[in-house]
Amino acid sequence: MLSILIPTYNYSVLPLVRSLYIQLKKEGKLFEIICFDNSPKSDNNSDNIEINLIENCTYELLNGNGGRSRTRNLLAQKAKYDWLLFLDADVLPVTNDFISNYYDFINRDGSKVAFGGLKYQKKPSKEKLLRWVYGKYREEIPLNERKKDPQQHFTSANFIIKKSLFERFRFDESLINYGYEDTLLALELTKKNIQISQIDNPVYHLGIDKSDLFLKKTKESVKNLYMLNKQDKIEIKDSQLLKTFGKIQKFKMNAVFRIIFKNFSRHMEKNLLSEKPSLFIFDLYKLGYLCSLYEVEHI
Repeated sequence: MLSILIPTYNYSVLPLVRSLYIQLKKEGKLFEIICFDNSPKSDNNSDNIEINLIENCTYELLNGNGGRSRTRNLLAQKAKYDWLLFLDADVLPVTNDFISNYYDFINRDGSKVAFGGLKYQKKPSKEKLLRWVYGKYREEIPLNERKKDPQQHFTSANFIIKKSLFERFRFDESLINYGYEDTLLALELTKKNIQISQIDNPVYHLGIDKSDLFLKKTKESVKNLYMLNKQDKIEIKDSQLLKTFGKIQKFKMNAVFRIIFKNFSRHMEKNLLSEKPSLFIFDLYKLGYLCSLYEVEHI
């Protein structure tokens, strides 16, 4: 009845699989857990291989890194049950009712897709603070707030979807690098008037990137957003960052933000890598970088 699909890259997913397995066995229903790994040289392979010793659980190494979207699509292709539960490798259910809550959704809700939510634990060490602050204040959103804008508050870290529905949409495999594949999926569902339910069934996000790596990934995601906008896959109204960009473009302030980014990006990075990273500066950094991408286009 339920296929749990977990993409991983250089991360031990064994603790998550064990946690899920205990909850699944209590339900007494058909299930499978499938993990695909894009890092064949990972130090965690010896742990992850043990997944194959667990009933109805599979761990496979892929031949190369085809990107997050392709890996998730391959997982769905292999799945044999009607419902797909996508989880990131670096999460862990908050409660022991995690699986039971998703079964309740399947049985009682008329919707075919739902996001369960994210939570963050205690503050990490200095070198990981930026990712934690961003997650704590931008991703750990109360259910009542998520319900106000279901499309905006959707990520691929913890969502369930009817397999027949996913086969109609899937993740966009043109996105190889980090960012916006889940936003694009949510947008495509919304365009077809398919309701995204928001439910209270969160996971803890445990794999907090170091701040410098998160900044690198952030720039990759802004590049993805830029590309998707140029391809008319994401419009200005569909992204808060693009909305802000559209406003400064309207008032011909693009050059000002490009100059700010060019001259002060190092200073902004100093703050973002510090013990007190500012989300305002983080937003300004992303906006300046986006403006610089459009500048290159017009040279």
